[in-house]
Amino acid sequence: MSFYLAIVSPLDTPLFELSFNSSKPAPPSSASSASFSWSSFNGPDATPVPSGLNLGLVSGPGVERHLLQMIAHAALDTVEEVAEGTGSLYLKNVDKHNEWMVSAFLATNVKFVLLHDTKNDDGIRVFFGDVWELYVKAALNPFHTVNTSIRTPLFEARVRASARKYL
Repeated sequence: MSFYLAIVSPLDTPLFELSFNSSKPAPPSSASSASFSWSSFNGPDATPVPSGLNLGLVSGPGVERHLLQMIAHAALDTVEEVAEGTGSLYLKNVDKHNEWMVSAFLATNVKFVLLHDTKNDDGIRVFFGDVWELYVKAALNPFHTVNTSIRTPLFEARVRASARKYL
C-alpha cells in the first residue's frame, strides 16, 4: 500500500511532499480482481497491463515522483469543484488515475492531497486531521514564512509517524 501526500498552497505551489508505504499489511487480492490500466507510456497500440506489474515502462524514483506530482496537481481542479458543491473539509475519493485514488482535505486555502491505492476512509480522515494540526503548528512558528516550503525534519518525522499510526 503506497501513499503520496502533497500540501498545496493557495497559489497551487507545493509546500510539502512525501511518498511513503504503509506499515499495515495489504489486503488479500485474488486473480479475478486484478485491475488493468492502459498507460500513456505504452503507445497507441497498448495492451492492458495489470497495475501491480512493473514492466520497466516507468521506472526510477525520479520518474515516479514526477508522475505522482502530476496526478496530484491534475486533481486540484476536481478537488475545488467538489469542494464548492459539498462544503465539507474532507473529500474522499474525488478523483482516480489508474490505480491511484485521490482524497483531499481543505482547510482555509491550503489543500492536503493524498494519493492512495487502497480504501481506508476513516484512517485517511483521521490522518488528515493529524497532518492539519502539524501544519498549523509549523505555520505558527515565528521563523516560518507563510506559503513557503516546509523543510523541517521534525515535521516530516511526525507526518510519517501519523501515517504509520492511521494508514
